Amino acid sequence: MQALLKDIGYGLRVLAKKPGFTVVVLLTLALGIGANTAIFSVINVVLLRPLPYRDPARLVAVGSINPEGGKGMSGGVSPADFWDWQEQSQSFEHLATYSGTGISLHSEEQPESVPSARVSANFFQTFGVEPMLGRAFAPEEGYMSGPKAIMLSHRLWQRRFGGDPAIVGQAIRADDGVATVVGVMPPDFKMPFYAEAWVPLQRDTSEMQLRANRYFSVAGRLKEGQTLESAQAGMKAIAARLEAAYPKDNQNWTVKLTPWREHVVGNARPALLVLMSAVALVLLIACANVAGLLLARATSRRKEMAIRVALGASRRQLLQQLLVESMLLALAGGACGLLLAAWGVKAIVGLLPEFTWTFQALRSVRDDLSIDATVLVFTLATTLLTGIIFGLLPAWQASQLAIVEWLKESSSGREGVRHKRMRGALVVAEIALAIVLLAGAGLLIQSFARMRRVDFGYDPRGLMTMSLSLPRQNQTLFARQVQEQVAATPGVESVSVMSFATFGGLNFPFNIEGSPLPEGDQNASYSAISPDYFDTLKVKMLSGRQFTDRDRPETPSVAIINETLARQYFAGEDPIGKRIVISYMGQRKSREIIGVVGDIKQEAPGEPTRPEVFVPFDQQPWFAAWLLIRTTGPDPLSVKNGVQNAIWSVNNTMTVSKTEVIEELLDQRVAEPRLYALLLGVFAAIALTLAAVGVYGITSYSVTERTREIGIRIALGARRRDILGMVIRQGAALTLTGVAIGISAALASSHIMSSLLFEVSANDPFTFVSISVLLTCVALLASYIPAHRATKVDAIIALRHE
Repeated sequence: MQALLKDIGYGLRVLAKKPGFTVVVLLTLALGIGANTAIFSVINVVLLRPLPYRDPARLVAVGSINPEGGKGMSGGVSPADFWDWQEQSQSFEHLATYSGTGISLHSEEQPESVPSARVSANFFQTFGVEPMLGRAFAPEEGYMSGPKAIMLSHRLWQRRFGGDPAIVGQAIRADDGVATVVGVMPPDFKMPFYAEAWVPLQRDTSEMQLRANRYFSVAGRLKEGQTLESAQAGMKAIAARLEAAYPKDNQNWTVKLTPWREHVVGNARPALLVLMSAVALVLLIACANVAGLLLARATSRRKEMAIRVALGASRRQLLQQLLVESMLLALAGGACGLLLAAWGVKAIVGLLPEFTWTFQALRSVRDDLSIDATVLVFTLATTLLTGIIFGLLPAWQASQLAIVEWLKESSSGREGVRHKRMRGALVVAEIALAIVLLAGAGLLIQSFARMRRVDFGYDPRGLMTMSLSLPRQNQTLFARQVQEQVAATPGVESVSVMSFATFGGLNFPFNIEGSPLPEGDQNASYSAISPDYFDTLKVKMLSGRQFTDRDRPETPSVAIINETLARQYFAGEDPIGKRIVISYMGQRKSREIIGVVGDIKQEAPGEPTRPEVFVPFDQQPWFAAWLLIRTTGPDPLSVKNGVQNAIWSVNNTMTVSKTEVIEELLDQRVAEPRLYALLLGVFAAIALTLAAVGVYGITSYSVTERTREIGIRIALGARRRDILGMVIRQGAALTLTGVAIGISAALASSHIMSSLLFEVSANDPFTFVSISVLLTCVALLASYIPAHRATKVDAIIALRHE
């Protein structure tokens, strides 16, 4: 121990004598370790940290699937199917369902619409989470005859009720009635992610008899000892019985069980693993860079080492001393990296989208992302491993030289052949790894750029939406009056009413009257809209007519379909005048197709456009509605207050909420790929910088080592450009070797990126040529600086150089 303490003290003194070297090494290590720590913080929350539920390994998501009908994974479950599953299944301790809704809370102030979830009475027991105040829903509260109950989220409890524990047991005005607050959930319960309140589903309503409409989400808790496979088999048997009993609605529909973490993580896993691989490459480049610096420094310390060996120091002692110095650098670099990671985590939180399009995993990360004990242990382990990686090779290389060789070379301080080869190999490795990172970043950046250019089928500029709850009575009248008042608001160009936000409706089954589809009912997005909807969006009608004020409940039922539905199900035919049958909330209604409209893309970029059916709002009113408003000014939010006042002038009990600017929503749709492209781009830039520093370092050191040789060449008549070319060729040889190896490695591993790319090949030639040219130019520039300095060498001074 005493010897180790002496080595530590000596190492600290040695590092203090070379502050420039020490600072460069610490900065390099801080970048590598800090990047790894920051990304691991995200992985820790998303993939590693236990879910905040009791025994989460027993939780599964249960979804409907219809592979034969071409509908793929629906995920949604019909109400009737769910209750049958719950009654017949023997695999689950609890099987619960939930569905998104909005609840209007009323007080003396303006009413507020709260994003909520309707849940089965056993919902909280299924997740194994108890309310922090009060109790969970009682079974009788899941029936129409039972008392009306509501559960508050911790966030809503704090925001609207001031965290008053006495609110439990009190009655509050919710929607058109009164509900009793039965409890408050813990702050870390965010299921589903948007819910600020929960109300029990009523088991005995007519809605619960629906079998063709699949819009419920289902979670199950497996019984003790029950495996996923056996539960899957049991649920498939139930699905087969339901298919036999209800062939019209359940033909080809079966069940798929997914572990809950996998369900929540979704597409996050491959993206996060790519990012973790990227920062691991950055760390390896940093290690190679530092190892090269240590090899160069070992040359200048030959005399010191030779004397220590001559005085009796063993190779083990020499190796230990050099490793101690490396570990001191690693620990200091790790500490700096941890500080850098703390800043990086805050930056990542700021970049995370409010809403993620493809998976739920990052929705809660904004609140939970931090550097905890697990991250600290990871950072310490990474730091120690880093010290071994960059320190062991130079230390071993230095300790292997014989004392005679040390003493022979110590007077001149010139680098041995083995050191030169080792430093060259490290630079080649840096360049190769940098190429791999640059290729990944280039592909993601290209993919993101193409996503930004996707045509969504309408003009999003100046558009915004607002949610409002219509009174239960005379909904169409109130909707028409609101539309008239809002249209008269200064700054509003046009306005329309729609049944769902961001142009997306629920999926409902449909078929063609007179020509039934051979594969049975198919699904289409279903929306109710007012006559000015397509004009407000600036969407082109391809054929037929739009809805008018004459399309009322007492007139013939009509519909407009989108181009995708017309192309898929009326190929070669004119759909105008044909009839489409839609199963909506347990009723099948035939409607005449009066128009075909261009596709309004509501899916994420890369996903196929779904068939869509539009019906007049007057013929299919909804208790909740959205206003689609096109404004005249550059900032749609500038008319928000005026629009709210116009709505309340019609009825001041209507809640107005969720004001959303369409351009911002579209920006959110590409927020995840933008985040990945940005992070990988930053890591690639760090790798490029470190590789350039490596090329500069070896070229500069070579110039210093060859000063006498350069002086002789100049004295013998060598031209300056010959000297310049000689030095640059050394850097170019290393660069081209590294580029060739890196391109080969990038092509071999490019398939890993495929799932993250949009309309870009993982082997895109433009990307690979571009990054090769970029890195080669940067490396040659790094070589040129010391090469140019070499041309300024004074021959007489150089000849005296030792």
